[in-house]
Amino acid sequence: MRTFIIEFPKDNVVVRANLLDEKAPQTCEAFWNIIEVPLETSGKHAMYTGKEISVQFPQERCGSTALHEVRPENQTCFPQPGELLFTYVGAYAWEGMPKPIYDVGCFYGPDARTFFPMGWLPGNKFAKVWDEDLEKFAEMGTKASNEGIQPMVFKRG
Repeated sequence: MRTFIIEFPKDNVVVRANLLDEKAPQTCEAFWNIIEVPLETSGKHAMYTGKEISVQFPQERCGSTALHEVRPENQTCFPQPGELLFTYVGAYAWEGMPKPIYDVGCFYGPDARTFFPMGWLPGNKFAKVWDEDLEKFAEMGTKASNEGIQPMVFKRG
């Protein structure tokens, strides 16, 4: 089982997660390749889905990978605490969105759902945060909700 780290450098918080290779092999392999070099990014609290930190991976890192048009794998609309979902939305899929979206949804609390103003949008469930790290993961989600955008780093563990 492959492990990676989600770091919140401003708060010196490290959360560990495992890839779900058997259930989402294409998504996991593409994600693993993208984080071969640590990916410094940021996450913001989601508007519609509940307790989620939404992270937009950069097009320049994803555009030439399998994440560009990943097939549906292990999809859900009802993620549980600690689950990570990948969702790809092509350019112009929504009005006013000229670039593709490579979204990693980091779900940290109960009662989440991937329902948006345009309807249900299932995501590929590809990773799970370690049980012993769920509490600090939830604390960072609450911080994103209360304080706004949080710096994050995704790297191999």
